[in-house]
Amino acid sequence: MKLRIAYTPDSDDAFGYYAWEQGLVTLEGVEADFHRDHIGALNRAAGEGRFDVVAVSSAFYPHVADDYAILTVGNSVGRHCGPVLVSKAFEHVDQLEGKTIGVGGHPTTGSCLAALYVPGARLVTHPFDQIARAVAAGELDAGVMIHEEIVVFEEAGLHRVRDLGEAWCEDTGLPLPVGLNLVRKNLVLEEHGEDTLRAIATACERSLMWGLQHPDQAYRHAEGFGRGRAREHIAMFEDSDTLRLPEDARAGIRVMCDRIAALGLGPDGVVPSFVEGHHDLAALMACGSA
Repeated sequence: MKLRIAYTPDSDDAFGYYAWEQGLVTLEGVEADFHRDHIGALNRAAGEGRFDVVAVSSAFYPHVADDYAILTVGNSVGRHCGPVLVSKAFEHVDQLEGKTIGVGGHPTTGSCLAALYVPGARLVTHPFDQIARAVAAGELDAGVMIHEEIVVFEEAGLHRVRDLGEAWCEDTGLPLPVGLNLVRKNLVLEEHGEDTLRAIATACERSLMWGLQHPDQAYRHAEGFGRGRAREHIAMFEDSDTLRLPEDARAGIRVMCDRIAALGLGPDGVVPSFVEGHHDLAALMACGSA
């Protein structure tokens, strides 16, 4: 049976799925069919139910919560870091009222953080890897950096106005759920039956653990994605958070759902659902620090 898996062409996702995609980790009776696309396209694909496992913006999750559960492995959690608001001409958030801010899609985590913490700005959708160039050229007043753009924007002559992930953490007292790894709730694979979702979570854990245990090989692969700054970008997210979503990050997802509803960008009353893998948590943590 085929399992359709989609992730972003970004170094942290590439690192986590490397072992599974290369056949170094397998799921019994299942052929994994991997796809890559930018986060805006994957959000839309999740809305259409096109993939069995799919990466989405945490801010988009409320739109698909009826159909997808959150795998507790492979998620990006920002602890006092996240999407970064940058500019060439403006120094402070309060100077951006009425100004244009480039975002990689809407609603995405970056765009919703901009809506929360840069009130009155006008959000403009733009390819995420072209936003820095557009800001430097004066086509946009500011832009929200995501993925590896976060570690290279200064090379375009831009400066940080506000780390929006840090703003979230200060505001809520919780880590920022940046990107989530989802699985279709109604998915049943013949070999795994009712245990299908946990089996998929476990395979994801095994793939990520393989990368952590063979970092040179996994990083070499991941460097081929984004801006080739895999080690810097992946280091922004703690291994322990990515291996097993902790309770404070789950609380952050619940708050994100509430904030999205309050902004009028998603449905009310969303209750996130989570799928755990089979691995013992202590063993996962030990592997993550190996």
